[in-house]
Amino acid sequence: MTPHRPKLRFSPLLMIFLALFTLVVQGCFHSSSGGGKIGATPDADPAGYYDVRSGTASVGDGSGGTLTITDLQGLVNGTRFIAISDANGLVYDGTITEINVNDFTATVSVFQDGTLITTAPVTGMITAGAKITGTLTGSGLGSGTFELIYALSNNTAAALSRVQNNVDEGWFDRVGGGMAIGLAFAVDAMGSIAPGFSANDGVFNQCVVDTGVIAPVVGTSLYTLSLTLSNCNNATVNGDYSGLASTRTESTEPPVGDRLVSVISNSNFSIQGEFKVGAI
Repeated sequence: MTPHRPKLRFSPLLMIFLALFTLVVQGCFHSSSGGGKIGATPDADPAGYYDVRSGTASVGDGSGGTLTITDLQGLVNGTRFIAISDANGLVYDGTITEINVNDFTATVSVFQDGTLITTAPVTGMITAGAKITGTLTGSGLGSGTFELIYALSNNTAAALSRVQNNVDEGWFDRVGGGMAIGLAFAVDAMGSIAPGFSANDGVFNQCVVDTGVIAPVVGTSLYTLSLTLSNCNNATVNGDYSGLASTRTESTEPPVGDRLVSVISNSNFSIQGEFKVGAI
């Protein structure tokens, strides 16, 4: 005789519980943030040039006081982060180590008048297409806060035709704390760089731009820039430098892009300038 097996009966309450349990288990395989999963908020893209007319900073002056900066401009591409104050000979050049939606962290080397002074951690916020704000948590010039403002010139794509010139009318500026004749270089139609005259004082005294290349970064107003220096009075300054550049207009009158804002660095030295065409 087959034994009698009672039928399982599920109460309405148990049925609701099972349905909810199934939804919770399914939800474990989905996320609404990070890692490129469905529904993730994308990380902010800070790439671009940040305008000299609007950027500001308040940093330590290295002597216990505060240095107020009103000409801070920036160049950001990929993980490369650069902020500069031409008036103070300052460069903050480093690497973005993480972007989490709008928050970012970075580490920068701080150069003044061409020479490495210190390094500093950076934390801050990126508002894509608008601004970058941050806090430096090192010491001296590597401590303080800053704000970079996205430039309208980012709407104009970089092109070699905007930076091409010749040796007689090359890009040049005083660099490395120098006050005499500055460093110069020329750019041909292919982006190859030829030497101009050498600097006559400062950290880069007697340096000549031996070779180099400048190339537009597609979809931005930026250029990658690399130079090799030789013949420097201080032999440790010789060598390869790399960085970023962007054109900007000093006045409302033509020519467009009459300044080549450039920062190129290695581990110990940095060339920063608003390179011009014509006599200093």
